[in-house]
Amino acid sequence: MRLRILLLLASLVLTACQRGPDSGVLRQELQDRLDTEFSPGLFQVSRFERKGSAPAPEHDDGVYVYYGAELEFQRDYQLTAWQGLNLGTLAVVVGATPAGIEGYHRNNRQGDRLLVRGRLNYHRNGDRWEAIHRMPDKKVVEPADRESVAGSGPLAVLESVRRLLQRAPASAGRSRDDIIVAGFSDALRQIDLRFARLDGRLTFGTGWKGGTYQLFGAAFARYATQQGLPVFNYSSEGSLENGLNLQKGYLDFALLQSDVAEVLYQGWSEAAQLPQPDLRSMASLWPEALHIVTLEDRGIRSFADLKGKRLAVGSPGSGTRFTARRVWEAAGYTLPETERIRGMGLAESFAALESGEVDAVFLAGAVPDPTLQRLAQQRDDIRFVPIDTATLDKLTSHHFSYYNTVIAAKTYPGQSEPFPTLGFAALLITSKRTSEDAVERFLDLVVSSANQLTHEFYRAGFISPGTSRMGISIPMHPGATHFYERLADKSDDK
Repeated sequence: MRLRILLLLASLVLTACQRGPDSGVLRQELQDRLDTEFSPGLFQVSRFERKGSAPAPEHDDGVYVYYGAELEFQRDYQLTAWQGLNLGTLAVVVGATPAGIEGYHRNNRQGDRLLVRGRLNYHRNGDRWEAIHRMPDKKVVEPADRESVAGSGPLAVLESVRRLLQRAPASAGRSRDDIIVAGFSDALRQIDLRFARLDGRLTFGTGWKGGTYQLFGAAFARYATQQGLPVFNYSSEGSLENGLNLQKGYLDFALLQSDVAEVLYQGWSEAAQLPQPDLRSMASLWPEALHIVTLEDRGIRSFADLKGKRLAVGSPGSGTRFTARRVWEAAGYTLPETERIRGMGLAESFAALESGEVDAVFLAGAVPDPTLQRLAQQRDDIRFVPIDTATLDKLTSHHFSYYNTVIAAKTYPGQSEPFPTLGFAALLITSKRTSEDAVERFLDLVVSSANQLTHEFYRAGFISPGTSRMGISIPMHPGATHFYERLADKSDDK
């Protein structure tokens, strides 16, 4: 009797673990997705193994089915190319993260194989299991608090802060809160940087937490520190803040959009921005583009339709805000009224788009952007606004940092058509005050770490000496020049 009960329990466990379609159906679903949502005939599922399942709380009677697979290249393909569909899109198509895909490199050849650990989502419809291609709406990303190494600080200062908060006029409402948050945020940023300097670390300005720049900075800082070059990853508002902090001497190195670096170096009279002639370039790391995102019911089909709409254009210190303004003015439009512009971070911007507070969101970043990918997975009414040819040509002819680009169809879930937009690059920047030795050591680690960091941050795979000087329009630091000369000498010796 006891044995019979144990066998029954084991049978129930196995049945629970096998919820969802069988391996043959799953394998065909994966092959169909690769052919229809990525590139027809590029991959062949050469091996497939079902790993188990778990309930999917987003759906009634839904199930997550986990798998391991081998995908064989049927032709040569670069998953880290500057144009076309890349690893970020592939990961979403196969239900994996970039870290769950192994075997890719700069030049995969026919016959190479990728190892994938992924998940397919299904729900029961009558007596059939149906694949789920979009998950129900939920918050796209939780805004994260800024990391700080400031510690608690002297008790006397904290007591003064407490008294200050008590004195703050309650009638001021939201403006009072804004003043308090802005003041303390600025102070904490400076404390972070000064503590890092006291610790003997090089300071590296990146971007907002969870964004492309910050994720790369975190991965690189860990690697560099392990290699004996202590680096502090400073999470900032973005490119504009990084450039200003470099000029002030608060940062040793930083990531900037190439267009922001160009205008900071040259100055921008329309915005009363004086030139910053001490900025120096080190490398171009990966391609980026401007996305203008809206929803189907907002009635926006072209760039001209944005006039009179409510726009989220990025936080004040971000590169997105700068690029949005430059494109807007290049199109011949005057800046919208203040009440139609929202200066907010990416998570807030997408939340405002969904709630109806804004009609469109500007986003300057790598392609595909992971936050936008998640939003497109949850909604089928995402639309991308193309930038007209005349505006693009005007910008690219006047600014070396820009180029015309097209975001390929299928880059984002549900994106059936390509759209033209403005391209630029993510640059590694320093100041002429930084020593040549520090620049060479830092740049050497950036280039040498690319392969190792790829599985933690896949865009590191885009970093290559062959593309490291693309889109650079400000002078190169002598340390970087020497580094590339050494690389060329080594190549000639082979």
